[in-house]
Amino acid sequence: MPSTPPPPGPSPTGRVLAIADVRWLWSGGLVSQVGTHMQFVALPYFVYQQTGSTFATALTATAQALPGLALGPLAGTVADTRDPRRVLIAANGVLAAVTLGFCLVLVGPWWVVLGVALLQATAGQLVAPAEAVLIPRLVPAVGLPAANSLLGASYSLARLVGPAAGGVLYAAAGLPAVAVLNAASFAVAAFAVGRITHPSTPDRISSPAAAAGATSHRPLATEVSRSPFGLTAGWAHGWAGIRREPLLVRLLLVFVVTGLGEGCVSTLLAPYVQQVFGASTALGALLSCQAVGGLAGAVVVSRRVRADRLPQTLRRAACACGVLLAVMIAYPLLYGGLWPALILITIAGLPFAAVAATQTTLLQSLPEPAARGRVFGVVTAAAGAAQLLGILLSGYLADRTTVYLLLTDAGCYLLAALVVLPTHRRIRPSSPR
Repeated sequence: MPSTPPPPGPSPTGRVLAIADVRWLWSGGLVSQVGTHMQFVALPYFVYQQTGSTFATALTATAQALPGLALGPLAGTVADTRDPRRVLIAANGVLAAVTLGFCLVLVGPWWVVLGVALLQATAGQLVAPAEAVLIPRLVPAVGLPAANSLLGASYSLARLVGPAAGGVLYAAAGLPAVAVLNAASFAVAAFAVGRITHPSTPDRISSPAAAAGATSHRPLATEVSRSPFGLTAGWAHGWAGIRREPLLVRLLLVFVVTGLGEGCVSTLLAPYVQQVFGASTALGALLSCQAVGGLAGAVVVSRRVRADRLPQTLRRAACACGVLLAVMIAYPLLYGGLWPALILITIAGLPFAAVAATQTTLLQSLPEPAARGRVFGVVTAAAGAAQLLGILLSGYLADRTTVYLLLTDAGCYLLAALVVLPTHRRIRPSSPR
């Protein structure tokens, strides 16, 4: 008599969610991201409505981007050398207090938001690297992909809820109301992280493959360990790790080129929507539709992307992003309705999810283990510098030309896809630990 097969066990996602500490981290991050995305809609709208200047919105975006250039690599070092749980609690507590500063617009001029945005972005630099260090201390190595997927899903959920809620709340009660709710979201995140009880002990190599990876790259590890602590050393060792792998050099260029386009989006998206479509709720609706596409895209990417063909996947996805962006931004020149933009941005969520997933996986797979964090810091800081350049140039030029300069973002994705990325290259991912 044939034996009855055992019932299937829980999925990797189910096993990760069974860990109470992960549930606290995920829920707190989701709440704070919803508040952040509410502010993402409200703040540029406030500045543009107060000034009528795209350059003023560019200054606001610049204030939010500058700390990443100066402090990003240093924040990663802090997360590595301190208890990341306490770093997260402190960072979210400071963010809650600082965000209330946006209420000063009730009694002061509009430009007080520049200083508040700068302080907020400074404190926020600690959040992402601290989460990245904390997650491997809460989840077994086999559960890390599922844990990271959960965090990506929370970001898409926040984009789905936050922008629309922010647009509605801003239209009804203004920037101070959005600031109060965002501050409360950071307080909730600090409380949730405080409920984590797992001891924050440093990571250890836990598999033969990881041990082999660490041994095979000992020269770079020795070089790093003997170097002085500081921002300059982080940049130097990150670049050393990048130049050892030609595909990493190309990936760095992709981040820089697309960062330039994203800078244009940071400055011009709100003015573009205001001039082309009118109501403040239109921006929230657009971003929420993009989040729906991103959620669907995450499911498809997790099932279809092959680890040995990541460069080709990134190339095709970036090309699709460029084409869809070009059509979406330019069609109002012929037809002024909003509904085609809502459909197109929903569809674009799929290739954007693929771009994000493949970029992250390549950054994890290509560098030597000893240089992985520093490579990540250099790449993201370089992308931030390009984004800042895009913010300033687009703000200055759009005041003198047109908000359709937003088409630069489409051109940047097409440039990355057709010029920078290779057409044929297979990779063998390195050990994640």
